[in-house]
Amino acid sequence: MKPKTIKFLTISLALTCILTFASLPHTIATPQTPKIYVEPKNNRFSTETTVVGDTFTVNISTSGWELPGLYAYEFKLHYDPTLLNITETDYPDDHFLSKENNFPTPVIIDYEAGYALYGCVLLADVPGSTGSGVFAYATFQIIKAPPPGLSCDLELKDIAFLDPAGTEMEYDVEHGYYEFSPPKPPVYLKVEPEVVGAFKLDEQVMIDITINEIRAEDRLVGLEWKVGYDTSLLQLSNVTEGDFMKHFAELSGTDTIFTWHADKGVVGMMILPDGNGNFTGPFPDGSGTLATITFKTIEMPEEPTETDLELFDVVLLDADGNEMLYDHLESGVYIAPAEPGDLNLDGKVNIQDLYIFGVSFGSHPGHPRWDARADINNDGKVSILDAVVIARAFHT
Repeated sequence: MKPKTIKFLTISLALTCILTFASLPHTIATPQTPKIYVEPKNNRFSTETTVVGDTFTVNISTSGWELPGLYAYEFKLHYDPTLLNITETDYPDDHFLSKENNFPTPVIIDYEAGYALYGCVLLADVPGSTGSGVFAYATFQIIKAPPPGLSCDLELKDIAFLDPAGTEMEYDVEHGYYEFSPPKPPVYLKVEPEVVGAFKLDEQVMIDITINEIRAEDRLVGLEWKVGYDTSLLQLSNVTEGDFMKHFAELSGTDTIFTWHADKGVVGMMILPDGNGNFTGPFPDGSGTLATITFKTIEMPEEPTETDLELFDVVLLDADGNEMLYDHLESGVYIAPAEPGDLNLDGKVNIQDLYIFGVSFGSHPGHPRWDARADINNDGKVSILDAVVIARAFHT
């Protein structure tokens, strides 16, 4: 029998075994750990839409109960009484413990310490409750406004769960969160500089893609975006990773994945998790450069032509794999052929261009005053030769 035939039969047999095992009924089930949690978990409000006196309601819910089920419970919901006040709280009509056979204790609220105490027990010889449901609800009134931003946990404490035999049961807990803050700065991606141009064929045109006003609490770990450009005028030749995401990966002791696709103009990057598969931070915060994109001019129009360098199909992911919202995108413009000496590409050669030249005079790539726009003849330095070009075109 040929080696390839043996390999094919081995793989086929392995797949058959796997599929057969997968089709068998599962006779061993792993018990769930019951959970108590606040929902919604995140209660975030902004001064744009919310004022002191407004209210919001949370449920204290549970799930994952299997036989013998839950017979009795007790817990406290803690909050910051300098920020919030409980205006209403009770057990719902469709309480998790059967309404016909339970005895809920009156809810005790300690307004000074900032907590509400809840408790309930089933009556007589009845089975414990299984499945999921709601224990209680609480309505909070906002009593303090920013600035600065205000927040507190809606924390579940002193929890006790008993089964019908009176045995205390294990559980998982997920606390809630409250935040009242001024509007956060807009998160956006931008092409910088906003306007770039070229004077001749085979010239390099470079742009940066920046991210602005991201916050550490957003827990950003991954991005993808596309750059649209006129493929008859420009050819995408290289993309290099910026320092922004890389810096925070290094702080967390991890690394980044950075990839790009020239034909599709798509770029992707991601901070990798640690050795345990967790994103531990610190997470990106502030503004910075994501990538530098280099184009090469492959056609030069006879008349000055403007085309868009368009950002689109942007995706931002947080550490939980959820897609994040951003406020807007700021695309760029490419102009060709540009007027020699028009360094800021505003359509005229004037004192603004002389200023750009003067500041970068004597510089070269890597120099702190280097500005590639002032190197008009592309000889790798800003010299008197570039000044001559500007002088000839000045206010013509």
